[in-house]
Amino acid sequence: MIKRIILLFLIIFTFKGCTKDDICPPDTATTAKIVIAFSDFANPANSKNVNVLSVETDYENSVDVISFENINEIAIPLSTTSDSTKYKFIRTTYRTNDTLTNIDKVMFIYQRQDSYVNRACGYKMEYFNLEAKVEEEGTENWIKQVTVIRETVNDENSPHVTMLH
Repeated sequence: MIKRIILLFLIIFTFKGCTKDDICPPDTATTAKIVIAFSDFANPANSKNVNVLSVETDYENSVDVISFENINEIAIPLSTTSDSTKYKFIRTTYRTNDTLTNIDKVMFIYQRQDSYVNRACGYKMEYFNLEAKVEEEGTENWIKQVTVIRETVNDENSPHVTMLH
């Protein structure tokens, strides 16, 4: 009987130590990724899929690769420690007896601001004054134009950037 009472007290004190603020709910807004929509260069109002797309960071020490297939919108992270992020957008086209790979480099430039969420979730980063620049390669670029739609990245509800190809 005494063992049960002691066990009951231990359970009560264990759960009494946890408060609602100790757990970050999954629906709490955290650092948002940049949402990129792909559209047709000839008719920018129409979305256009990229059949095989890989995205990797364009830094000496970092090569994170994300791959997508038949996609017209993606969400990728921006750096939380720098005011710019460089990516390589690699489009692969498969043809009979041939594979074509075209790499375009895009730099995102922005200002960062930490914003306190709560004790459990900590801080989230918000990005302001977003700019996007594609490295020009003349006729070799598969990304013809990059347009910033929303200059503030603080949610993933709609595209921040459109890439015309």
